[in-house]
Amino acid sequence: MMAGSHAVIGVAAWAWVAPHLGLPPLDPAALALACVGALLPDIDHPRSWVGLRLGIVSRPLAAALGHRGVTHSLLAAAACLLLLRGEGASRAFAAPLVVGYLSHLLADLLTPGGLPLAWPLRRRFSLPLCRTGSLLEPLIVAGLVLGTAAATFGLPSLAGL
Repeated sequence: MMAGSHAVIGVAAWAWVAPHLGLPPLDPAALALACVGALLPDIDHPRSWVGLRLGIVSRPLAAALGHRGVTHSLLAAAACLLLLRGEGASRAFAAPLVVGYLSHLLADLLTPGGLPLAWPLRRRFSLPLCRTGSLLEPLIVAGLVLGTAAATFGLPSLAGL
């Protein structure tokens, strides 16, 4: 998926998950962290949004491991979950970042390119629903946004019609 889609999906994922963690779903700082987390896995791609800004990390990482390698694996997901073991302010910081990161992995799982979940093994796993940049991608994101808005703010009443 494209960076904009990942950012929106990360924010929507936070709005869904935050109440289950006892954290506010619409806190601006948490939403920003979820957005950053959703872009972070692509640090292994020098031409990605985050890769262009952190080339000093992205270029060597891409040269050594390639795109959709370790940053898109169950190893990265496990590292994320370890971050959630923190408490207090550190958890309030880590939780949206991790939710955003994991949302990125789930979104990329929907593309034919899939994910090397068992990295360093080369096998990729996918549920190929849409291609990156296809016309279906923004429709999926829009549906997620509408569903999130309805769940967060409630559906409008049709009683007055």
